[in-house]
Amino acid sequence: MRPDQFPHTIAAGAVRFVFVVIIAGVFCLGTPGAVRAMDLMYSPDEIQRETPRLKRAVENIYHRGIAPVLSGIERHRLGQVVFQFPPPRPDSSLLNFYAYRSQGRSVVVMPVLSLKQLEDLMITYAWLQQTGHSHATIDLYYAMLKRRPKQDFPSQRYPDILTGLGVPKTAIANNKQVDATSLSLRNEAIAFVLVHELGHIFYRHKSYSEVTAAAARADELQADRFALDLMVRTDTPPMGAVVFFQAQAYAMPHRGEYPTENEWHRFLRKYSTHPLSTERIALLANVTRTAFAARRAREAATWRSIADLTVRINDILEDLEIHRCIAKVSRSISFDKLKPTRSATGLEQCLR
Repeated sequence: MRPDQFPHTIAAGAVRFVFVVIIAGVFCLGTPGAVRAMDLMYSPDEIQRETPRLKRAVENIYHRGIAPVLSGIERHRLGQVVFQFPPPRPDSSLLNFYAYRSQGRSVVVMPVLSLKQLEDLMITYAWLQQTGHSHATIDLYYAMLKRRPKQDFPSQRYPDILTGLGVPKTAIANNKQVDATSLSLRNEAIAFVLVHELGHIFYRHKSYSEVTAAAARADELQADRFALDLMVRTDTPPMGAVVFFQAQAYAMPHRGEYPTENEWHRFLRKYSTHPLSTERIALLANVTRTAFAARRAREAATWRSIADLTVRINDILEDLEIHRCIAKVSRSISFDKLKPTRSATGLEQCLR
């Protein structure tokens, strides 16, 4: 069993990780109304076995790292914070965290499928980093999940990322650096997601069905500010925030997938509540460049580099040609390209 620690130092290879996630792809898959069979990614036995450990990890991150730094007004408005860890369902997506108020308590819902997939992504990144393999297979995996039906995959179901990319099940047991790096990145990601959801409760945001899409997007930005402020206070690096932003960017259609500005804004008015907006990217980059760099002076140059890379997200999200290229490659490329490799996978041509 892996230890769950808080806080953490910057993970090895963090700058490269930002670039990986920028071009990676999807956590929550499909378009509005689409149902994807993500609940079958892990067996029921594995989900049942992993649930207690992931539950402890979330609760430890909150009680040991976040709760002690909450201000008096934050404690008052949040009240008692409790967690729910629902198992996968047929309509599950790979990112479905949310929160609500109930009987004076703040309830944060952390689905086991989402937590397990997030953890496995971090293990995959760390293992590829340590073994000298290309991170582009991560990009290809998520692009394929988004655009291909489960029947296309070798097992006729969506594979978990460790299986899909050929990462050994012993990756963390046999390599202390892989274990430490992946654990740090996972906990940073969980911390951001958790506090972002608490931000919605702190500001008493209404559900998306009760407000306009524009108002909901403003709420997302406000929750981001709340989360990043707490992460600065806990001295937790914002790598999890980058993961979260990229997941949201590809969870719903975005500017780069729409031929005209009018079509994009028509979608925003009708459906979208929390795309990865320019404002959210700018906020993350600014806090990384200033507050985090100042608090971690020895790593300041690294954090400034991360901020610069984060700003480049817009260039990819808004580039129609890049997304056409990624769509074409991911729909036609062989599954053999997901195997560990030190050479090109096929998606690199889209970013030249």
